[in-house]
Amino acid sequence: VAMARASKLRVMISSRCDDVFPAGPAGRKLSDIRKELKQDIEAVEVFGSKVFEVWINEETPPQGGNWDSLEVCLNAVKDADILIVLSNGNAGWAVDGSDGICHVEMMTGLSQAPGKVRVIELPNIPIAKSKDGKRNERFQEYVKSKNRFRGASVSTETALKARVKEAVYDALIVLAQAG
Repeated sequence: VAMARASKLRVMISSRCDDVFPAGPAGRKLSDIRKELKQDIEAVEVFGSKVFEVWINEETPPQGGNWDSLEVCLNAVKDADILIVLSNGNAGWAVDGSDGICHVEMMTGLSQAPGKVRVIELPNIPIAKSKDGKRNERFQEYVKSKNRFRGASVSTETALKARVKEAVYDALIVLAQAG
């Protein structure tokens, strides 16, 4: 009798892509940091086998014309076993007055399976007096209202990478205990 082969655990990293972290000339785009995190997480092996597959939108191939960015990202949230939210208070891209994509990804994860969501707090961007500012303010209030335990805010790239790895490890332990 052949045993079923286990698949890899799916991790999604949600954040703004083009925002610089840490803010300022020494920072790098979150997109570049996410690509490195993906490589680091996917390199993890247990008994010689890869454990994780990481979804980031930067490395997802183009989808059919009937899929918009929000739909593709929300499907990734729903498919993820672990959702890592890098929250800098920027709600992200949105359609006319609706909540930003980062906001909706976090809401979807928390409404579907709150135990899979790990929030990593970066310093919040300032609130501008604009339509984007109002959207970002709603997102920052949402994150605050959920009061998810996230440890201290990270302010360096080294601390960010360490916190993401801690969050993935913690989620892995929780999943192993539940299974």
